[in-house]
Amino acid sequence: MPAIDCNGIQLYYEEKGSGKPLILLHGLGMNALALQHEMDELASQFRVIVPDARGHGRSGKPEEYKLQDHIEDVIALMDHLHIEKAALLGGSMGSYIAQGVAIAVPDRIDKLILVAAKSNGKTSSTARLLAEHQDEVQGKDPQEQLQLLSKFIFHNMERVQEWMSAFYTASPALSEALQAAANKALENFDFRSGLPLVKARTIIIGGTYDGLNPPGEGRIIASLIPRAVFIEFGKSGHAPNVEEPERFMETVQAFLMYSEPRNPVDLIDAYLERLHEYSEGALFSKSDELAWSLSQLYEHLIVVAMEYLEFAEACIHAVKETNIQTEGKTAAGELLFRFGGFPPVKIQLSDDPGNTPDGLKGTEELAEDLQALKQKYIELEKIAEVADSRPIIRHDGFGWLNAKEWVRLVEMHTRHHLRQWKELEKKAGIEGAPASVQINSSN
Repeated sequence: MPAIDCNGIQLYYEEKGSGKPLILLHGLGMNALALQHEMDELASQFRVIVPDARGHGRSGKPEEYKLQDHIEDVIALMDHLHIEKAALLGGSMGSYIAQGVAIAVPDRIDKLILVAAKSNGKTSSTARLLAEHQDEVQGKDPQEQLQLLSKFIFHNMERVQEWMSAFYTASPALSEALQAAANKALENFDFRSGLPLVKARTIIIGGTYDGLNPPGEGRIIASLIPRAVFIEFGKSGHAPNVEEPERFMETVQAFLMYSEPRNPVDLIDAYLERLHEYSEGALFSKSDELAWSLSQLYEHLIVVAMEYLEFAEACIHAVKETNIQTEGKTAAGELLFRFGGFPPVKIQLSDDPGNTPDGLKGTEELAEDLQALKQKYIELEKIAEVADSRPIIRHDGFGWLNAKEWVRLVEMHTRHHLRQWKELEKKAGIEGAPASVQINSSN
């Protein structure tokens, strides 16, 4: 486990995997070992770095320190590892540190995941709970105190007990003095005025039964960060990563892999610009019998986008009293619109012949269709923005959507195919990517 000299102490950290940097920040009284499962799972896709916070684990343990020291330690670690930009995932105390980092260096954090979080506190949440139940915990060591209060903190006690047992077997609990210093470091912080400065796309995950930082605390954070979404885990308390691990990892991985939304008109222009560079052979070439050609991809994008816009138009002109639905989105639809995009995986279409484009249109015809799509999009975008927000027409996979949501699907679907577009160009012997759209591995 490597270490760096950091703001007067030795700061230890673990590192695993390769790719885009992802820093995991543990909770109060814990250390990197508490996030071993998350580190192992995410290291297949990311360069995962997990420090032991000062006062914890194998890092230096000064008698006194503050939350600001934790924040500066993370920034110093990023500097030491030459990380210009990273994603941050912090749980409980780690979520406070992560908020502070995202406020201090907003241009260096591209995605932010806050778990069991709050935006402010006069004391640590643990100290508050200990004070509320002082008679029950008096005379107990920190580990025994936490076990006594677990019923107020967690929901899935069986999983939590197993996790805690494994952690404390591998790593002794902090002494009473060290725990007191760690608690004191979290006194009197308030990020509410700084959260609007956060630039990172953010999700906040809270557990319904969390007695330390209830879901309402996470919703406050989501209301203050410009691009934030709150997700409540209904079978969790203070440790959603432990109490609902499968859902937690699925949510985190999907969020980290989603690409940024693009300007839809720029996307259409990029496809149009590139189309005129293709020879007839490149446009219709296929690497094998089951693969699509570039012409098929273009036709698919145009047909689907036009269909979405037609549904948007139908929503706009629907008779509201008879067509508005009380049902909402499916689970897939909720995630799609919360995260602003399709998951970055290939979606297997059914064998329905309608799902396989003919791919017979040439450059001129496809160009005309793209121009028509662009014009229709521009016409409907502003109208849909102010149209009735209630759901009117049902999507088979995503549930009941309104006009604005049908229009948003055009951008999300067109962006989702950027990676396939790049792959088909490469197979057709076409190098590079259109100058107006940067294609990356998240698309």
